[in-house]
Amino acid sequence: MRRFDPFGSLRRLAGIGLLCLCIVGTSARLAAQDAPKTEPDTLDAIEEEYAKELQAVELKRLDRIAALADKKTGEEADGLWRYYFETIVAEDLFLKAEARSNQLLAKENLPLDIRFMAEVTHIIAEARRGAIDQSIESVRKLFAKVKDNAEAADQIPEHLRLSLVEIYLRTIVDAGKYDMANKAIDLILGESNSEEIQDYLNGEKKSLSRVGKPAPDIKGADVDGRPFDLATYKGKPVLIVFWATWDEISQDQIDELVAITEEYKEKGLEVVTINVDRLREDGEAPEDLAVEVRRFMIERNLLWKSLICEEGKTDYAEQLGVRFLPSNMLIDKTGVVRHVDRSPNALFEAIKEVCQ
Repeated sequence: MRRFDPFGSLRRLAGIGLLCLCIVGTSARLAAQDAPKTEPDTLDAIEEEYAKELQAVELKRLDRIAALADKKTGEEADGLWRYYFETIVAEDLFLKAEARSNQLLAKENLPLDIRFMAEVTHIIAEARRGAIDQSIESVRKLFAKVKDNAEAADQIPEHLRLSLVEIYLRTIVDAGKYDMANKAIDLILGESNSEEIQDYLNGEKKSLSRVGKPAPDIKGADVDGRPFDLATYKGKPVLIVFWATWDEISQDQIDELVAITEEYKEKGLEVVTINVDRLREDGEAPEDLAVEVRRFMIERNLLWKSLICEEGKTDYAEQLGVRFLPSNMLIDKTGVVRHVDRSPNALFEAIKEVCQ
């Protein structure tokens, strides 16, 4: 998640499906060996199978790295563990790494940054398993420990703390547990001295505050100069997606949403994209940006309404409480905000809910 004027380079998550192959008994194994392999018959099926195979190889590689780190000592071991957890974060493999993290936490004299990454891996895995209450208590203990330990605060890079806070909060939001997300935000705000983390969490709190309330009356003109009024969409579910030309993650999210939204077009789902390039100090002139946004939509054959966020009455990001990318907001048929900032997979379920 990146702010309009990014404060740092945060890792892009590339979570992919997990391969689980369990064959019980000799007869089952023989049957599997004898059965002809069914070739995928669609591009999506090929890509899904390829992603699973890639992740299986990646998990095997990480197991070997961890096993090697166990055999080493000193800086060599520490370097291997740092690399291990950096990969876990980048590939979003927290659940798969939980057992190894718990084993590592039993060791003494573990460097503070490695211990922090291991503890956060355990906490995020807790949340992914649905033990959100338990994970919040774990977060409280962890951040209280870091707050009271100046050495820990120095050794654990702020961008790492921020990235892991983002991943943890996304996990709770994706589960639709907005009350728990607010609880986690308040807890971390009370325990963290980091201005960057506080800035991020205050922004998220503002965005979450929209859930359950009527959407603001957004008015303006689209990139083609035609009038736009969100109120005219009442009676239809509406998905608002914020993006920027400089943010590949938000652009990729739009591409991922094409298939999802197409399925619910007959249910009346409307999609509105809002570009936020103009909110940066070096933002393009409106007329130049409109051309670029129009080209982006045409290249993808997207017929969605497209707006450009500017200042004043057309600062749609401010009106909707959005400060980071990627960001989205799902409004139900009555005009009430039901979901915010869902990842594509979780957004699919949210869209299914509001389109019933």
